[in-house]
Amino acid sequence: MKISVPTNHNFYEESPLVENQLKNNFGAKNKKESRHITEQLFSSTYHFTTKKESLEQIKIFGFKEQRNKLEDEEQLILKLYAKESNTEEKEYIVQTGLFAGTIYHKDVQFNIVTPYGDTFLKRMLNFVNDIYVDNQSTKADKTEETNEFQNIIAFLFIQSLEKATVLGLPKNYQSITERSNKVRGKIDINAYLKREIPFTGNLTSTFREQIYVQEIIDVLYLACKALEKRFGKEIHKKILGVYQLLKLNYSGVFPQNSVIEKAKNHFVLQNPMFSAFKKTIGYAEIILREQNLLVSNTDNQLTTNGYLFDVSQLFEVYLEKLLSRYFTDWYVTGQEELNVYQKMFYKRKMFPDLVMKHKLTNQLIVFDAKFKKMRLHKTQSSYSDLDRSDFYQIHSYIHYYQPDVIAGGLLYPLSNEININTTYSENLFDNQNIETRFIVDGIYVNKEMDMSEIIQKENEFLVRIEKIINLKFN
Repeated sequence: MKISVPTNHNFYEESPLVENQLKNNFGAKNKKESRHITEQLFSSTYHFTTKKESLEQIKIFGFKEQRNKLEDEEQLILKLYAKESNTEEKEYIVQTGLFAGTIYHKDVQFNIVTPYGDTFLKRMLNFVNDIYVDNQSTKADKTEETNEFQNIIAFLFIQSLEKATVLGLPKNYQSITERSNKVRGKIDINAYLKREIPFTGNLTSTFREQIYVQEIIDVLYLACKALEKRFGKEIHKKILGVYQLLKLNYSGVFPQNSVIEKAKNHFVLQNPMFSAFKKTIGYAEIILREQNLLVSNTDNQLTTNGYLFDVSQLFEVYLEKLLSRYFTDWYVTGQEELNVYQKMFYKRKMFPDLVMKHKLTNQLIVFDAKFKKMRLHKTQSSYSDLDRSDFYQIHSYIHYYQPDVIAGGLLYPLSNEININTTYSENLFDNQNIETRFIVDGIYVNKEMDMSEIIQKENEFLVRIEKIINLKFN
């Protein structure tokens, strides 16, 4: 059974399901199957987080060198539970966090997808590292969410391979025996006595030489070929030299599971020079198994496994690159570490997502990027799209940088067009004595948009930020 839900879903329990809806939402054929699904998934509360021990089989991939959260912070992945409603009818809740991907639990495949469409996902991936996969040829038997995950894995593999090969492909010393008229290393006396008397001019010698690790070469090359088949040759433009080297040294044999395992666990990866290839080979394994993240859960139905991607990190990096390329007079940094109360027992570290610093003055702009649903209004009296914790967090960052902050705020992928009359405040806290502006903004995007429309909305967002800067400097 397959269930698809968006990221950041049901944060406020705003869309509970009742038993009749389970049939439609979970693809049940009749009431009997609907009840079976209910008993299977909601008989008890399942709460999966980044710290849950039972999720050791789930691989979580990020888009930064280090996670942007504190190590002790627990983040929601997926939560399933039931509760009684005011109508005495049970309500069933499926909650998700900011991780997209596939989880297998109790014979159910949960596809957690980004709610803004495949085109916006590709735009973020393209922009982060200049890797373009827009010319993909979609296979008829693949679902949209599967394509989405393939795009992410393709990006991560290419990016990881590019960085890992800075010092070259993995090599290790091996003993080589050679018969020639030149001596390299040690002469093999036994071979000389057996073959070279009378002397013909050739000697057998043994020497040690660094050669490429064949298992790793084969795994990486065939992963590249698999991506080329799906996305076209453009996918290799960032690693063209590496790709040609892999092709030149490829053994010509498709690696079996045993070869993939040898590549993953090869002792050469313990060398700090080549340790980065561990992650690269992990991505290659997913690509080579040709399961498109649809791994089998039949070996152990009690084991929860799958693959997840931290799309909130992707959104942060995307905005960082977008702002830095447009505002050339500003330094744009992501996740600047702030150490506060260092001599106190309550010392803390804070990490604002985006800090813009003018290159000639001390002026700053501080943003937090939130990959959450933002409709720019209160939907009910009990909750709002803007989380209370996010609201207080960004105000803390702005206060830290005072008095040099000209503006600060929260940035989202917007579900509605922006209206600055209701989202831009001229003064922090509406306090006329504080000239810092507070804004809620972002890029309006939806599933129906093509790439050119998304680029247009990016430019509109950048122009709005530019106007804030011009008001201050003019």
